[in-house]
Amino acid sequence: MNWTKYFLSGLILICITLFLVFVGDIVAKKYLGLGEPIVYDSHKLWGYSPRANRLYKRFDGDIVTINNVGVRGLEQWREDGANILFLGDSVTYGGSYINDDQTFSSLACANVTNWSCHNAGVNAYGILNMVARSRYDSRINDAPIRIFTFISEDFDRGLQKANTAHFILRESPNYFSGLWEIMNFIASGVNPKEWFGKRSDIQDEEVLREAQLVNRQFALDIFVDELERLNSLGLSFLIVHSPSTQEIEDQNLIDNNFVLSTLSSTFSENYISLVDPIRLRFENYRNEIYKDSVHYEELGHQIANETITPFILDIINNM
Repeated sequence: MNWTKYFLSGLILICITLFLVFVGDIVAKKYLGLGEPIVYDSHKLWGYSPRANRLYKRFDGDIVTINNVGVRGLEQWREDGANILFLGDSVTYGGSYINDDQTFSSLACANVTNWSCHNAGVNAYGILNMVARSRYDSRINDAPIRIFTFISEDFDRGLQKANTAHFILRESPNYFSGLWEIMNFIASGVNPKEWFGKRSDIQDEEVLREAQLVNRQFALDIFVDELERLNSLGLSFLIVHSPSTQEIEDQNLIDNNFVLSTLSSTFSENYISLVDPIRLRFENYRNEIYKDSVHYEELGHQIANETITPFILDIINNM
């Protein structure tokens, strides 16, 4: 047996593998913007939130800054209390493809003096996550002005936990962090438990629909309770509906949504819909407004800012 031949073949295979690993990591970092993932901390009440005091350089060089209270923003939380808190999901957060100063929460404070705006939007948050942070996160729950921005789907999500999607709960390794992030993404999408006993066998659409309605009503009740609590404490708030492209195109999806009708009638002075402002420009600027069916490009954030900021100024002027 020619052991030298096998040894050389194995050595060549190892060298090729290492070369591909090095090249793959370079590609992931330089061309995909990976290797410096957002790190989150898990929590029993609100599921998870970004780790405080971090600065990330992500896709296309866009900067994501997480301040001292675990929310996205260029300013630290003010001890004098002049803090405007935006709560929401990934639409509010803006994504790593949008720079800090391009999000509508940041744009709002460009027009508001003597106040600081803080973006507590978090990827995949549902209404229950937002309410839990508003009520129980002691780092931010003294904000006198709060803007809840939501999409209709947020009322279906329930409480999203730290194992949701591909969220990372530890610092990335010093070496091959680009490939490490890719492998984390792949691993999070493969759940062997669903091959066995963790995949429900209920396929009855009527049963599933009824469960969805109950879940949606429960989230609505919790949300209304939180808004009434804030009102009883004399705190100011706005609730902003951010529409999907389907809702822009089909008014029936808005008219037949009992969550929207309940919120708009119960909190008529606090309710803002972005449907009409977006619809005015949608036909000509769809791709400039939306990145996909719900998330905004830069123009979408600008429209949201133009719509929300006058309401914020009105609150401040009446304080």
